[in-house]
Amino acid sequence: MSLPTITPAALAHLDGRPVVLRGSPRHGCCGGSAVLPVAEMGPPRQPERYRELRGDDVTWYVDPPLVALTGEWTVDVVGIGRWRRLVLDGAEPLDPNDAGALGDG
Repeated sequence: MSLPTITPAALAHLDGRPVVLRGSPRHGCCGGSAVLPVAEMGPPRQPERYRELRGDDVTWYVDPPLVALTGEWTVDVVGIGRWRRLVLDGAEPLDPNDAGALGDG
């Protein structure tokens, strides 16, 4: 298990705040669904549901089903001014029947 890479821009954007890595359910127009791993500034509403890790001067709250995948990802930031947000590069949608990664942020 390893933590994601985090870009200097994302680290500056966080300004000491933690990162939440969770599964976000997405529903398609034709009835399909997937769980998309996302990165958000934290902390989560229910921190006890997450695994808390520390590294790269960041506190990470990781949805337990995603822990094994995090080393493949890079957290970056996109946008301008107050519309900046974190993005998770390298994350692929997961089958909701296999993922179990439906954290609530």
